[in-house]
Amino acid sequence: MPVFQYEIADRKGAVSRGTAEAPEQAELINRFRERGQVVLSLRETAGARAAVDGIGMQSVAEGFRESFKRMSSGVSLSIILLFTGQLAAMLGGGLHLVRILTALAAESTHKVFSKVLERVRDDITAGATFADSLSQHPHVFNRLYVSIVRAGEVSGSLPVVLDTLTTYLEKTDAIRRKVKGAIAYPAVILTVATLIVIFMIIKIVPVFESVYSKAGALLPLPTRILIQISTIMRNWLLLVILGVLVLAALLFALYQTHGGRRFFDTCKLKMPLFGSLIRKSILARTCRTLSVLLNAGIPLIEAMETVSKVAGNSVIEQALTDATQRMRDGGTIAETLRQTGHFPSMVTQLVSTGEESGTLPGMLAKAAAYYEQQVDQSVATLSSLIEPIMIVIMGGIAGGVIFALYLPIFNLGQAMKGGVR
Repeated sequence: MPVFQYEIADRKGAVSRGTAEAPEQAELINRFRERGQVVLSLRETAGARAAVDGIGMQSVAEGFRESFKRMSSGVSLSIILLFTGQLAAMLGGGLHLVRILTALAAESTHKVFSKVLERVRDDITAGATFADSLSQHPHVFNRLYVSIVRAGEVSGSLPVVLDTLTTYLEKTDAIRRKVKGAIAYPAVILTVATLIVIFMIIKIVPVFESVYSKAGALLPLPTRILIQISTIMRNWLLLVILGVLVLAALLFALYQTHGGRRFFDTCKLKMPLFGSLIRKSILARTCRTLSVLLNAGIPLIEAMETVSKVAGNSVIEQALTDATQRMRDGGTIAETLRQTGHFPSMVTQLVSTGEESGTLPGMLAKAAAYYEQQVDQSVATLSSLIEPIMIVIMGGIAGGVIFALYLPIFNLGQAMKGGVR
């Protein structure tokens, strides 16, 4: 279980520090609030995370549990986006929150989300705040969502804040769809090409093998290798499939560990063609998220802590966590972001200008808009490049198999010519 280092203040203003275990940060915050304590700072300790990584299987088990919770909830971003837009419009129309949640829960066709809304409504009826009620369902409403709602409740401008959140979610969803679309196309093409090659190896290669065997042709090395692969796949097909499934399970288990996730996320940022697109989308989301949080009235340190949990890449999240710690020690946000090495000079310069002029949210919004435009351009460029690249790759794979199959034809001709003599 994660260990968090906290700093809290009681009703008399006395500050205390310490560590505590909790499955989720939101649960620990609620625990303090029930005691009448205010959380000044809260972060997961590096030592605890390292200890979990050292255990290995515990980290994997926790990762599987978290993944199962996310998959079992099945609540997509589009559902959250629709709910937020409806909620903002109905609150703006003067309807009571409990009545709105009752209506939206009844209208929702998603059973899990409908039950979540009913539980949120019941918690509010029992006296909890809207934000605290949402925080009880972290696999549906993440920390960013809860923080913005809490800021709207405190400031008394919840409908306005929800409108801003709706716009943010729309932009986030659009970027995510573009990036997924750009990556999905070559993945589908490669999958189809792989299935075609497997079909050729299992069904067509044995036919050629029989012909060459009857003719007594001398088979070159590429053909012998191809026939051997075909024999293995035909005789051990179930084991091959099982091996692929086991490998996929091992990779998934590795991804559930902190070190494994960091390794894969580093690889994502360094991928040929797609690495730059992924990095730009993360920068756009990070700048947009921080801008929205600051506009909602959330303090800078708290906003940075929230962004460091929802950046979508553990490498960038760690960089933001390091920057937040340096800010606590007195550094400026521009300087601390620059020191991470993950934020381009364009971002840090805009942030520096925003700090000096008091327009940090606006400058972050400009940086987000710039990288959103860069994502659009990158997707368009990749779309024009991927098709010819895929044709070359598919042609190379299929052509290699066909070349290996027909290479012995020359030897077969010589053998037949010798037989005639």
